[in-house]
Amino acid sequence: MKLTHLYKRSLAFFMAAVMMFVLAGCSSAKEQQNEEYVSSVKKLVDSAVNHTRTMKTVDEKFNCHNESSANNYIHTLDELSDIYQTLVKLDATDKFSDLDDELSIKASSALSDISELKTLVTYAAEKEDDTLYQNDKQKLLDDYETNYSGLVDLSLEIQTRWRND
Repeated sequence: MKLTHLYKRSLAFFMAAVMMFVLAGCSSAKEQQNEEYVSSVKKLVDSAVNHTRTMKTVDEKFNCHNESSANNYIHTLDELSDIYQTLVKLDATDKFSDLDDELSIKASSALSDISELKTLVTYAAEKEDDTLYQNDKQKLLDDYETNYSGLVDLSLEIQTRWRND
C-alpha cells in the first residue's frame, strides 16, 4: 500500500516537472522570437539611418546629366527600398503587435516615397531633364523624413519595451 502511494506521488511529481519544462520551453521560444524581432527592427532601422544619410548626400550631388551620379542615387534608393520591404514583412509577437502595426504603416509610406523618388530620378537620368524631379523632390523628401523619423522613434520604443519587460 505504501509502495502504491509512493508510486502515485512520484508519478504526480514527474508530471508536474514535465509540465514545468513544457511551460518554460514555450516561454523561452516566445522570448527568443521577441528578441529576434527587436534585433531585426533595430538592425534594419539602423541601416535605414545610414542609407538615408547617404541618400541626402547623393541627392545634393545629383546631376541628371551624369550617369554615375544617377546610378549611385538609384542604388541608394534600391537599398532603402529593400530595407523598408523587409520591415513591412516582419512578424511580431503579441507583445509588439501594436507597435508593429505602426511600424508597418510608416515603412510602407517610406517605401512609397522612395519608390516615387526613384521613378523621378530614373526619368530625369533617362531624359536628362530634372524638371519633374526638382518640382516634386522636396514634397517627397519632407514626407519621407516624417515617416523615417517615425520609424526611428518606433524602433527606440520597441527596444525600450523589450528592456523594461
